[in-house]
Amino acid sequence: MDFRVNHAPVFSTLEFSLAQHEFVVAQPNSMLTMSAGISISAHVGRLDSDDESDSASEAAAGDAAATPSKPRPRQSLFGSWFGGVKSMLGGESFFTAEFRAKSDEQTVVLAPESYGDIVVLDLQPDSGYFLTRGSYLANVGSTHVRIKYGGLKGLMSKKGLFLMHATGRGNVFCQTFGAIEHRKLEADETLYVDNRFMVAFSDTVTYKLVKASESLKDSLMSGEGLINRYTGPGDVYFQTRGKPTGGILTTLIDAAF
Repeated sequence: MDFRVNHAPVFSTLEFSLAQHEFVVAQPNSMLTMSAGISISAHVGRLDSDDESDSASEAAAGDAAATPSKPRPRQSLFGSWFGGVKSMLGGESFFTAEFRAKSDEQTVVLAPESYGDIVVLDLQPDSGYFLTRGSYLANVGSTHVRIKYGGLKGLMSKKGLFLMHATGRGNVFCQTFGAIEHRKLEADETLYVDNRFMVAFSDTVTYKLVKASESLKDSLMSGEGLINRYTGPGDVYFQTRGKPTGGILTTLIDAAF
């Protein structure tokens, strides 16, 4: 499987080149184009990606024909719908789309709903990432994307009560609003980021909601209010523009969920 980001950093698209049985898990309504040999299936809630395609490719290398991939086991009705509700609480869609190649040399192109760049996160077994609300686009490889409870800290920091936690081995792709900035924090190094701009950060990074200034008056009158303090070690990715809100009611709902 190969992928590349085209037309960055404003009108970015994500293009995949797939061999037979390889597949991409993505946010619904994100497909721009696809070739005729791609099949689409929809699933409720978060759908993990695994190495079915890798095992098929290895079999193809040893034999003349690759072994067909096994059908994905079905979740229980309750588990599926509960997963869909958790995805919505994490700021994502109730459903997940899977794009699978029925033959070799197939392509899928995804287009984010935001005007901005696409972040490619490299997952390893010993490290993962937290994705903030609305940033998830797709994932490939042996990756697991779960909704985790963020508690009151997540609510107050405008990340919502739930965060997406990506682990495993593979890649997760995030959509941003504007260009993307990347900072690698050393142990105990801190960085302050306005809550609206954070996209993703390593699960080794800790964060805390703090006042923008020591003075509450200066924090409020400067328009900054409360911001997040991130402490390393790990990576943080933030966007250069804050996504426009839909008014006071939408802001309150987004903050709660």
